[in-house]
Amino acid sequence: MPNRPLSALLATIAVASFGPAANAQASTQAAAQAKPAAPAAPTPKPIARAAIVQELNANYKVMDTDGDGGITSAEISAAQTRANQAAAAQYAKRRDAIFQKLDTNKDGQLSLAEFNAGSPMPPARRQAPAQVLAEVDSNKDQKVTIAEFTAPTLTKFDRVDLNHDGIFSVDEQQKTRAPK
Repeated sequence: MPNRPLSALLATIAVASFGPAANAQASTQAAAQAKPAAPAAPTPKPIARAAIVQELNANYKVMDTDGDGGITSAEISAAQTRANQAAAAQYAKRRDAIFQKLDTNKDGQLSLAEFNAGSPMPPARRQAPAQVLAEVDSNKDQKVTIAEFTAPTLTKFDRVDLNHDGIFSVDEQQKTRAPK
């Protein structure tokens, strides 16, 4: 299961990578989705590069199912299938909770079948495994090594770690979010 602060870091790195326009769009979307009585977002915390490396290595091991040190197109496909199944299970759980909440008098007038029919499963977003392989497999040997797997994220981390101390500090997070 991904670490929430690291997931937030990866989102921050993505925003920082795309510059002020994406940052402004993300801020606008966040403001539109915010509820007036919602509590303030948690304060950012420093994130160590070592923690990112640790999570990337763990994710790599999960994807490299045969443990041969290379992720193949088939392993990418299997990982995508597992992720889609987990997302579908989470969606079904939320959908069922919403049904229970909507059926406030518990008379069953809003049947689960009707609710499910009115709430279709969102289409799975999936990039072709061959395309993923082509983007990440820098030496084009049809396998993704740990170095190839970690390089894109670590390159982005190094770009936002302004003082290159291995920690994406709160100050650096604020600087990368600030419009330029």
